[in-house]
Amino acid sequence: MRGDRQDQQKKLSDEQLVLNAQSDKTAIGELIARYICTVEFLAKKYGTEVHEDLVQEGLMGLLGAVRTYREDKNAKFSTYATKCIKNKIISSVHRNALLSGGEEADLEAILGGGGTVPEEVVVEREELNELYDKITSALSEQEWQVFQSFLRGMSYNQIALGLGTSEKAVDNAMQRVRRKLRSLLR
Repeated sequence: MRGDRQDQQKKLSDEQLVLNAQSDKTAIGELIARYICTVEFLAKKYGTEVHEDLVQEGLMGLLGAVRTYREDKNAKFSTYATKCIKNKIISSVHRNALLSGGEEADLEAILGGGGTVPEEVVVEREELNELYDKITSALSEQEWQVFQSFLRGMSYNQIALGLGTSEKAVDNAMQRVRRKLRSLLR
């Protein structure tokens, strides 16, 4: 029964999962699984010394996004969630810098950036969303599942067991994924 619910959750859009998250904890689990790479990436981008703490902050940002997302605001959940995750991580970095430094810290210095302009962030996010859409439409359902599992750090053996297929089928799927990604990124 639980496996069936998890399989159903994987087929839902992020927005549908957010609606389900109020009453179904597996929906929250699926959202975390979908966004853990984003959380890890942003945590690594904004600080390596306290990486685990920043991952936890990012996950709290994701859960906050699940609680406060409003579909009627005409924003994709992925855009909203990424912004919430990023803001929570940046706030944590800034708060820790203020506490440890004892004086007002310059946010740009903390983030180690050249001062990214908000318009650049929006354009970058739109480009990432377009790339994500291209990837998901180019890959078959099996290839997408194998690719997501691989990104989560699973071995071919673990992926094969999870999907009920052979390691050779997983390897073949990953070869197709690599070929399609190379083609898309040219």
